[in-house]
Amino acid sequence: MAADAIAVAEEELKPSRSDEEDERAALFSSYIGLSFALFLGLLPKSSAAYVSSLQSRNRILAMKLFEAEDQLRQLRSRRKEDAKANARVTEIYAGHRTRWQQEEKRLLQRIDAADEGAASLRARIKEMERGEAELRAAVERLEKEVAERDEMLDFMARKVEGDGFSEKGVMGGDGGLDPMDHGELDREFSGVRVSGALEPVLEERFLARNGEFEGTADLFAHQNNYVKEFLMPPVDMKLWMDRSARWQDMQYDSLESTHNMKHLVARSLEIDFRRESPWKVDGESSGVSSKLKLLEQELVNLEKPGKEDPSKILSLMRKQSKRYQSLAGKIDDLCRKMRLNDPCDPTLSPEFRTQRQTEFLLEAFRLQHAASETRQKLSTLQAEATKSYLGDDLTAKDKLHTRRSLDSIRNNFKEIQRNSEIWLARIMGDLEGILARDGASRVRDYYSSPFPFGR
Repeated sequence: MAADAIAVAEEELKPSRSDEEDERAALFSSYIGLSFALFLGLLPKSSAAYVSSLQSRNRILAMKLFEAEDQLRQLRSRRKEDAKANARVTEIYAGHRTRWQQEEKRLLQRIDAADEGAASLRARIKEMERGEAELRAAVERLEKEVAERDEMLDFMARKVEGDGFSEKGVMGGDGGLDPMDHGELDREFSGVRVSGALEPVLEERFLARNGEFEGTADLFAHQNNYVKEFLMPPVDMKLWMDRSARWQDMQYDSLESTHNMKHLVARSLEIDFRRESPWKVDGESSGVSSKLKLLEQELVNLEKPGKEDPSKILSLMRKQSKRYQSLAGKIDDLCRKMRLNDPCDPTLSPEFRTQRQTEFLLEAFRLQHAASETRQKLSTLQAEATKSYLGDDLTAKDKLHTRRSLDSIRNNFKEIQRNSEIWLARIMGDLEGILARDGASRVRDYYSSPFPFGR
């Protein structure tokens, strides 16, 4: 019962509280309205003008606010565009940087490779320096050997000048021993074969070339490392060419001195045999083939001034060129035979080896005789060439061209003749040296030549 009474009392109190709140709100609003009305009533009349000015300023500020917002939007759009442009520029610079890094890596790799190459080159330079030092040592050793050989050859030359000897193709001046009778010499050299029909011509050619022999002998001695006195002296050569006095007043060494000199010559020739034999070279190495090619070209150039009227001398020059080609071919064939059939083959018997060497030497003598005939024809050809080509029917320019061509052809002919004779002389000297070294030189029993290189 009491609870019901309390509930009824609370229900009665709730409406009364809400009414009080409504009254308070109405009173407050009335107070606010009355206060505002009193404020407006108490305002001065001059303040009404400020209201319009404030309104105009409000509108101006509103316009400025609108413009500021518009500018802000534009700035934001520009910032976005600038950000995009900056992003593109950043990408471009990033690509450039990537390429720069790749280029830097490539350059670093090239630098490393260059360093490796420089290191390898330094190693090669060191190897070459070591090789150079070894070669210099070898050159010094060879110079010592050459000096020793020169001393031996000088000793031989002094022996030849002092005593004079004739053993196995080596001839000197007059000696101081007992002379031999001419008849005994004829009986001793009864096996010597001399061509009587050709000898007068050969004697004239040899005497005519007496002045040229010294230069050829010097060149031959230089190429074979002989001293000049080792060859036959020019004074004794004239005596050698005189058949009537060839064996008169000829003196020889005693048996003992000749035996000692024989071993000395054999030892010297054994040292010289270490060099490469001249028959192991071909026409290109001897210089004959190249001179023949130059000669052919000069003959072609010589035809140009005289194309309208071919001269007889030109055909003679071509025949002379063919003679030299044939001679060079025969010498080359001889060298080829000697290379195929080595005259120093140790597997052959001494008799067969000596026979083979002698056959090669006789063939070289025949080729030397052919070379002398070719030289004789060359002298005749040179005398006719100047008369035939330097006539009055040519212009000054053609004469100059012809004179130059003739000089070049003449020099080429001389060089070919000289190289061929030296080539043959070296082959003959090498073969005779082999025979003398083996103690089996019997060239005098097969052939006797008045030429200096035949000895």
